[in-house]
Amino acid sequence: MQATRKSRFNLNIRLIHRRLQQHCRRVIALLLCAVVWPAAALDSPVFYKINYQNQQAYLLGSIHVGRADFYPLGQHIESAFKQSDALAIEADVSQGDTGALLQQYGALSADIAAEVDATRQQYCLSHQVMCQALAPYAPWLQSTQISVSRFAELGYSTEQGVDAYFTENRNGKALIELESIEFQFELISSFSHQTQLEMLDEAINASDAEMLDLISAWRQGDANALATIMASQAGESDEFLEKLLWKRNHTMSQRIIQLLQSKAQEQLFIVVGAGHIVGQQAIPELLRQQGATVTRCTLLQC
Repeated sequence: MQATRKSRFNLNIRLIHRRLQQHCRRVIALLLCAVVWPAAALDSPVFYKINYQNQQAYLLGSIHVGRADFYPLGQHIESAFKQSDALAIEADVSQGDTGALLQQYGALSADIAAEVDATRQQYCLSHQVMCQALAPYAPWLQSTQISVSRFAELGYSTEQGVDAYFTENRNGKALIELESIEFQFELISSFSHQTQLEMLDEAINASDAEMLDLISAWRQGDANALATIMASQAGESDEFLEKLLWKRNHTMSQRIIQLLQSKAQEQLFIVVGAGHIVGQQAIPELLRQQGATVTRCTLLQC
Protein backbone atom coordinates (compact mmCIF):
# COMPACT_ATOMS: atom_id res chain seq x y z
CA MET A 1 0.00 0.00 0.00
CA GLN A 2 1.37 3.40 -0.94
CA ALA A 3 1.66 5.88 1.93
CA THR A 4 -0.85 8.72 1.70
CA ARG A 5 1.01 11.18 3.96
CA LYS A 6 -1.77 12.06 6.35
CA SER A 7 -1.05 14.68 8.99
CA ARG A 8 -0.75 13.76 12.63
CA PHE A 9 -1.26 17.19 14.24
CA ASN A 10 -5.06 17.06 14.14
CA LEU A 11 -5.46 14.04 16.32
CA ASN A 12 -5.53 14.37 20.07
CA ILE A 13 -2.52 12.08 20.35
CA ARG A 14 -1.60 13.30 23.81
CA LEU A 15 -4.67 11.65 25.24
CA ILE A 16 -4.34 8.47 23.26
CA HIS A 17 -0.63 8.16 24.04
CA ARG A 18 -1.22 8.50 27.76
CA ARG A 19 -4.12 6.09 27.80
CA LEU A 20 -2.37 3.46 25.73
CA GLN A 21 0.59 3.67 28.10
CA GLN A 22 -1.82 2.90 30.86
CA HIS A 23 -3.68 0.22 29.03
CA CYS A 24 -0.72 -1.28 27.17
CA ARG A 25 1.99 -0.35 29.47
CA ARG A 26 10.83 32.47 11.86
CA VAL A 27 14.99 39.48 9.10
CA ILE A 28 17.63 41.25 10.73
CA ALA A 29 15.56 42.61 13.59
CA LEU A 30 14.97 39.09 14.67
CA LEU A 31 18.65 38.25 14.42
CA LEU A 32 19.39 41.17 16.70
CA CYS A 33 16.74 39.97 19.10
CA ALA A 34 18.48 36.61 19.23
CA VAL A 35 21.01 38.12 21.59
CA VAL A 36 18.28 38.52 24.18
CA TRP A 37 15.66 35.92 23.40
CA PRO A 38 16.08 32.14 23.28
CA ALA A 39 15.62 30.45 19.90
CA ALA A 40 12.05 29.41 20.67
CA ALA A 41 11.07 33.04 21.27
CA LEU A 42 11.92 33.75 17.62
CA ASP A 43 9.51 31.11 16.37
CA SER A 44 6.33 32.57 14.93
CA PRO A 45 3.63 29.91 14.56
CA VAL A 46 0.44 30.82 12.72
CA PHE A 47 -1.37 33.10 15.18
CA TYR A 48 -4.40 35.38 14.80
CA LYS A 49 -6.24 38.12 16.70
CA ILE A 50 -10.02 37.95 16.46
CA ASN A 51 -12.41 40.87 17.07
CA TYR A 52 -16.14 40.28 17.12
CA GLN A 53 -18.89 42.42 18.66
CA ASN A 54 -16.41 44.29 20.87
CA GLN A 55 -14.95 41.01 22.10
CA GLN A 56 -11.35 39.93 21.50
CA ALA A 57 -9.74 36.54 21.24
CA TYR A 58 -6.51 35.00 20.00
CA LEU A 59 -6.19 31.86 17.87
CA LEU A 60 -3.02 29.74 17.78
CA GLY A 61 -2.36 26.80 15.51
CA SER A 62 -0.67 24.01 17.41
CA ILE A 63 0.94 20.64 17.01
CA HIS A 64 0.42 17.95 19.60
CA VAL A 65 4.09 17.09 20.04
CA GLY A 66 6.99 19.29 21.08
CA ARG A 67 10.24 19.58 23.00
CA ALA A 68 11.67 21.92 25.63
CA ASP A 69 13.25 24.37 23.17
CA PHE A 70 9.81 25.27 21.83
CA TYR A 71 9.17 27.33 24.96
CA PRO A 72 8.54 30.01 25.85
CA LEU A 73 6.94 30.85 22.53
CA GLY A 74 7.22 34.32 20.93
CA GLN A 75 6.58 37.25 23.23
CA HIS A 76 3.46 38.25 21.27
CA ILE A 77 1.95 34.81 21.91
CA GLU A 78 2.99 34.52 25.54
CA SER A 79 1.71 38.05 26.29
CA ALA A 80 -1.65 37.36 24.69
CA PHE A 81 -1.97 34.17 26.70
CA LYS A 82 -1.02 35.89 29.95
CA GLN A 83 -3.63 38.62 29.39
CA SER A 84 -6.41 36.15 28.56
CA ASP A 85 -8.80 34.90 31.19
CA ALA A 86 -9.81 31.65 29.50
CA LEU A 87 -8.18 28.96 27.38
CA ALA A 88 -10.18 27.11 24.74
CA ILE A 89 -8.85 23.84 23.32
CA GLU A 90 -10.26 21.11 21.11
CA ALA A 91 -10.85 18.72 23.98
CA ASP A 92 -9.93 18.42 27.65
CA VAL A 93 -7.96 15.19 28.10
CA SER A 94 -8.98 14.99 31.74
CA GLN A 95 -12.66 14.64 30.91
CA GLY A 96 -14.51 11.47 30.07
CA ASP A 97 -14.08 7.80 30.81
CA THR A 98 -11.27 7.16 28.35
CA GLY A 99 -10.99 3.51 29.28
CA ALA A 100 -14.58 3.00 28.25
CA LEU A 101 -14.03 5.09 25.12
CA LEU A 102 -11.09 2.93 24.10
CA GLN A 103 -13.22 -0.16 24.58
CA GLN A 104 -16.15 1.29 22.66
CA TYR A 105 -14.33 2.98 19.77
CA GLY A 106 -10.81 1.56 19.72
CA ALA A 107 -11.23 -2.18 19.30
CA LEU A 108 -9.93 -3.97 16.24
CA SER A 109 -12.59 -5.39 13.96
CA ALA A 110 -11.95 -9.05 13.21
CA ASP A 111 -12.79 -8.62 9.55
CA ILE A 112 -9.76 -6.36 8.92
CA ALA A 113 -7.31 -7.97 11.34
CA ALA A 114 -5.45 -9.75 8.52
CA GLU A 115 -5.09 -6.50 6.53
CA VAL A 116 -3.80 -4.71 9.61
CA ASP A 117 -1.21 -7.42 10.18
CA ALA A 118 -0.13 -7.24 6.54
CA THR A 119 0.17 -3.44 6.64
CA ARG A 120 2.42 -3.46 9.68
CA GLN A 121 4.30 -6.71 9.02
CA GLN A 122 7.66 -5.14 8.13
CA TYR A 123 7.41 -2.59 10.94
CA CYS A 124 6.70 -5.26 13.50
CA LEU A 125 9.88 -7.17 12.69
CA SER A 126 11.82 -4.51 14.62
CA HIS A 127 9.05 -3.36 16.97
CA GLN A 128 7.64 -6.58 18.30
CA VAL A 129 6.81 -5.38 21.81
CA MET A 130 4.86 -2.38 20.55
CA CYS A 131 3.05 -4.43 17.95
CA GLN A 132 1.97 -6.96 20.55
CA ALA A 133 0.67 -4.17 22.79
CA LEU A 134 -1.23 -2.55 19.91
CA ALA A 135 -2.67 -5.76 18.49
CA PRO A 136 -6.15 -5.43 20.07
CA TYR A 137 -6.70 -1.90 18.76
CA ALA A 138 -8.24 -0.42 15.62
CA PRO A 139 -5.84 0.72 12.88
CA TRP A 140 -6.60 4.42 13.49
CA LEU A 141 -5.51 4.00 17.07
CA GLN A 142 -2.45 1.98 16.15
CA SER A 143 -1.45 4.66 13.62
CA THR A 144 -1.68 7.34 16.30
CA GLN A 145 0.49 5.48 18.78
CA ILE A 146 3.09 4.57 16.16
CA SER A 147 3.28 8.24 15.16
CA VAL A 148 3.81 9.21 18.79
CA SER A 149 6.58 6.63 19.08
CA ARG A 150 8.28 7.80 15.90
CA PHE A 151 8.16 11.46 16.99
CA ALA A 152 9.64 10.38 20.33
CA GLU A 153 12.56 8.77 18.49
CA LEU A 154 13.13 12.16 16.84
CA GLY A 155 13.10 13.90 20.23
CA TYR A 156 9.51 15.16 20.40
CA SER A 157 6.95 14.16 23.01
CA THR A 158 3.25 14.63 23.57
CA GLU A 159 3.94 15.81 27.11
CA GLN A 160 5.68 18.87 25.58
CA GLY A 161 3.05 19.41 22.89
CA VAL A 162 1.71 22.92 22.40
CA ASP A 163 -1.79 22.22 23.68
CA ALA A 164 -0.34 20.48 26.73
CA TYR A 165 1.99 23.45 27.41
CA PHE A 166 -0.85 25.95 27.55
CA THR A 167 -3.20 23.68 29.44
CA GLU A 168 -0.62 23.01 32.12
CA ASN A 169 0.41 26.68 32.44
CA ARG A 170 -2.99 28.34 32.48
CA ASN A 171 -2.71 29.25 36.19
CA GLY A 172 -6.38 29.30 37.05
CA LYS A 173 -7.70 30.38 33.67
CA ALA A 174 -11.00 28.75 32.75
CA LEU A 175 -10.57 25.77 30.43
CA ILE A 176 -13.17 25.47 27.64
CA GLU A 177 -13.72 22.62 25.22
CA LEU A 178 -14.59 23.29 21.58
CA GLU A 179 -15.42 19.62 21.13
CA SER A 180 -15.05 16.68 23.49
CA ILE A 181 -12.94 13.58 23.87
CA GLU A 182 -15.87 11.31 23.09
CA PHE A 183 -16.65 13.29 19.92
CA GLN A 184 -13.07 12.83 18.71
CA PHE A 185 -13.03 9.12 19.43
CA GLU A 186 -16.38 8.57 17.75
CA LEU A 187 -15.37 10.67 14.72
CA ILE A 188 -12.06 8.99 13.98
CA SER A 189 -13.38 5.52 14.63
CA SER A 190 -16.11 6.19 12.05
CA PHE A 191 -13.56 6.35 9.23
CA SER A 192 -13.84 3.58 6.69
CA HIS A 193 -11.56 0.59 7.08
CA GLN A 194 -9.67 1.70 3.96
CA THR A 195 -8.97 5.17 5.39
CA GLN A 196 -7.85 3.68 8.70
CA LEU A 197 -5.50 1.27 6.93
CA GLU A 198 -4.06 4.20 4.94
CA MET A 199 -3.51 6.07 8.22
CA LEU A 200 -1.63 3.10 9.61
CA ASP A 201 0.46 2.77 6.44
CA GLU A 202 1.30 6.50 6.62
CA ALA A 203 2.33 6.33 10.27
CA ILE A 204 4.74 3.53 9.45
CA ASN A 205 6.13 4.73 6.10
CA ALA A 206 6.29 8.54 6.30
CA SER A 207 9.96 9.54 6.24
CA ASP A 208 11.64 11.27 9.16
CA ALA A 209 12.20 14.25 6.83
CA GLU A 210 8.48 14.57 6.18
CA MET A 211 7.72 14.49 9.88
CA LEU A 212 10.37 17.13 10.57
CA ASP A 213 9.07 19.28 7.68
CA LEU A 214 5.78 19.58 9.54
CA ILE A 215 7.48 20.77 12.70
CA SER A 216 9.67 23.23 10.77
CA ALA A 217 6.67 24.69 8.93
CA TRP A 218 4.84 25.09 12.23
CA ARG A 219 7.76 26.80 13.98
CA GLN A 220 8.28 29.22 11.06
CA GLY A 221 4.58 29.99 10.81
CA ASP A 222 4.65 29.06 7.14
CA ALA A 223 0.92 28.86 6.42
CA ASN A 224 1.48 28.06 2.74
CA ALA A 225 3.77 25.17 3.57
CA LEU A 226 1.34 23.85 6.15
CA ALA A 227 -1.54 24.08 3.67
CA THR A 228 0.55 22.28 1.06
CA ILE A 229 1.37 19.54 3.54
CA MET A 230 -2.30 19.13 4.36
CA ALA A 231 -3.32 18.96 0.70
CA SER A 232 -0.62 16.45 -0.20
CA GLN A 233 -1.21 14.34 2.88
CA ALA A 234 -4.89 13.79 2.23
CA GLY A 235 -4.08 11.31 -0.49
CA GLU A 236 -7.14 9.71 -2.01
CA SER A 237 -9.29 10.01 1.09
CA ASP A 238 -11.95 12.70 0.73
CA GLU A 239 -13.29 11.34 4.00
CA PHE A 240 -10.14 12.41 5.81
CA LEU A 241 -10.40 16.05 4.70
CA GLU A 242 -14.14 16.33 5.01
CA LYS A 243 -14.55 14.70 8.40
CA LEU A 244 -11.30 15.47 10.17
CA LEU A 245 -10.79 19.03 8.94
CA TRP A 246 -13.57 20.80 7.05
CA LYS A 247 -16.62 19.67 9.00
CA ARG A 248 -14.85 20.27 12.30
CA ASN A 249 -13.66 23.70 11.13
CA HIS A 250 -17.27 24.75 10.65
CA THR A 251 -18.42 23.45 14.02
CA MET A 252 -15.44 24.87 15.91
CA SER A 253 -15.88 28.26 14.18
CA GLN A 254 -19.51 28.34 15.26
CA ARG A 255 -18.51 27.40 18.79
CA ILE A 256 -15.97 30.27 18.88
CA ILE A 257 -18.61 32.73 17.69
CA GLN A 258 -20.98 31.50 20.39
CA LEU A 259 -18.30 31.96 23.05
CA LEU A 260 -17.65 35.53 21.87
CA GLN A 261 -21.37 36.29 21.73
CA SER A 262 -21.78 35.10 25.29
CA LYS A 263 -19.28 37.72 26.51
CA ALA A 264 -18.49 35.41 29.41
CA GLN A 265 -14.74 36.01 29.01
CA GLU A 266 -12.95 39.33 28.60
CA GLN A 267 -10.32 37.72 26.36
CA LEU A 268 -10.19 34.19 25.01
CA PHE A 269 -7.03 32.32 23.98
CA ILE A 270 -7.82 29.48 21.56
CA VAL A 271 -5.50 26.62 20.64
CA VAL A 272 -6.41 24.21 17.84
CA GLY A 273 -4.43 21.97 15.52
CA ALA A 274 -2.56 24.05 12.92
CA GLY A 275 -4.28 22.18 10.09
CA HIS A 276 -7.55 23.83 11.11
CA ILE A 277 -6.33 27.40 10.49
CA VAL A 278 -4.64 27.04 7.08
CA GLY A 279 -5.82 25.95 3.64
CA GLN A 280 -9.36 25.45 2.44
CA GLN A 281 -12.30 26.16 4.73
CA ALA A 282 -9.91 27.28 7.47
CA ILE A 283 -11.29 28.61 10.74
CA PRO A 284 -10.01 32.22 10.24
CA GLU A 285 -11.88 32.55 6.94
CA LEU A 286 -15.02 30.98 8.38
CA LEU A 287 -14.90 33.48 11.25
CA ARG A 288 -14.58 36.35 8.75
CA GLN A 289 -17.64 35.04 6.94
CA GLN A 290 -19.55 35.36 10.19
CA GLY A 291 -18.54 39.01 10.67
CA ALA A 292 -15.37 38.72 12.72
CA THR A 293 -12.22 40.72 11.99
CA VAL A 294 -9.29 38.31 11.91
CA THR A 295 -5.72 39.64 11.82
CA ARG A 296 -2.52 37.63 11.39
CA CYS A 297 -0.11 38.34 14.24
CA THR A 298 3.68 38.16 13.91
CA LEU A 299 6.66 38.81 16.14
CA LEU A 300 6.74 42.44 14.97
CA GLN A 301 3.06 43.35 14.95
CA CYS A 302 -0.46 42.18 15.63
